[in-house]
Amino acid sequence: MKVGFFMQPIHPPGTFVAEGIAQDLDEIEFLDSLGVDEAWFGEHLTAKTEPWPAGDLIISQAIPRTKNIKLCSGGYVPHFYHPAALAFRIMQLDHMAQGRYICGIAAGTIPGDFKLTNVDNLSGQHREMQAEAIEIMKMIWTSHLDGEWEFKGKFWQVRNPGHGLLMGEDPTRCAYGFGPFWKPYQDPHPPIAIAGISPNSASIKFAGEGGYIPLSVFFNARFLTGHWDTYATAARENGHTVDRSIWRVNREIFVADTDAEARNFVRNSLQAEVWQKHFLVFMAAIGWLDYLKHDDSVHDSDITVDYLMDHLWIVGSPDTVRQRLEDLYGEIGGFGTVLPTKYGHMGKRKQMWNSHKLLMEEVMPKMSV
Repeated sequence: MKVGFFMQPIHPPGTFVAEGIAQDLDEIEFLDSLGVDEAWFGEHLTAKTEPWPAGDLIISQAIPRTKNIKLCSGGYVPHFYHPAALAFRIMQLDHMAQGRYICGIAAGTIPGDFKLTNVDNLSGQHREMQAEAIEIMKMIWTSHLDGEWEFKGKFWQVRNPGHGLLMGEDPTRCAYGFGPFWKPYQDPHPPIAIAGISPNSASIKFAGEGGYIPLSVFFNARFLTGHWDTYATAARENGHTVDRSIWRVNREIFVADTDAEARNFVRNSLQAEVWQKHFLVFMAAIGWLDYLKHDDSVHDSDITVDYLMDHLWIVGSPDTVRQRLEDLYGEIGGFGTVLPTKYGHMGKRKQMWNSHKLLMEEVMPKMSV
């Protein structure tokens, strides 16, 4: 099992932008020094606790500060962009990262973002736009150099320019003129990943249909089993081989020297505050609390921070965290990379970074999977 980090990242509302991003960059550099394999960066427009709208700008600053860690979009939301422009933005980032880049693409989940960009998520418009955008981007990544072609979609139109643009019939007249010249650094393009949340997720099915990397976000293990079944069925039906090693699974993880120390820290952390004041409230409003439960008999009012530590989050000493990770692996049938969520340390960097160190040096080397 490998370790990545899910850098949404979460900060307290009102965090000063420069300070928050500086904290994120320092942490990425530290994670790289520990041998963490990946860091995934989200983007939102109206999420107060996940405040950065351009994760790729953070990636661009992280590239020269790191050596081995893969820096991943987690992910681009297509209805924020024109897909042709986004395709070129991604190609540039792919070249800057020199093979240390995975392109995550998300349909979006934030109600305010849909309203701001006038997208009807209730009708599934955001998923249609995601699929069309990926189709356009893959065409540009693989066929941009092939000359003129046109794409007419439901949401966007693209006309790839020819090589003779403003050159007449003889391109040697203006050898430094205009026309196709870009292709990605990775061949045929950066690996594509798709995140999914809900049981039998349409996004996870879409990932399987395209043979993309599946990334499952934080629901109870009994629902994540369905994620892999959905992904594998869709992948096989579309001629793709399936391998659980590509599956990324997100979890809240905190490690301390003892169980008591770890649980006490989490009870008083930004993690607990954000879940109590945001995630649990939002999930109750949309009827998703059941997906956090280890058993249907659990009442909604019983879902507290301590319940989450007992049944969903992975919190404790190195031995406890190792056992819980192995239990998760066995319960969902295996996966390749676990992605702990990154929370702002709120002045407690020593404890947070010690958790990362214990995870990489005391937990992972002793894992039996």
